[in-house]
Amino acid sequence: MKGIQQEMGKDKLQVLLLSVDCGYGLNQASAIAGDLKAMKRQGVEDWPNVILKDGFKDAQRMFNLDGYGLSLIGPDGVVRGIDLFKDDVKTLLKDIENTKS
Repeated sequence: MKGIQQEMGKDKLQVLLLSVDCGYGLNQASAIAGDLKAMKRQGVEDWPNVILKDGFKDAQRMFNLDGYGLSLIGPDGVVRGIDLFKDDVKTLLKDIENTKS
């Protein structure tokens, strides 16, 4: 995703990290500390990160996500794809852009 984010630019794609660590019993402070450490290690510390208080339960409830993986949610809030690979994301982003024109 890092490469796609750089290629597309933040005006066309904004990556949002969803942290489900609290769902595994970590308190919020520990989840935040762990997320920041991992984000720094990956070089994405400037990406927005949302702590989901109830972990995957929140991910399922809000976005109908069923696990780890890459999901694409359009600017209208509609889930466009789940468990995606890089080429899937590029295709879906082009489709979204074409529907705007």
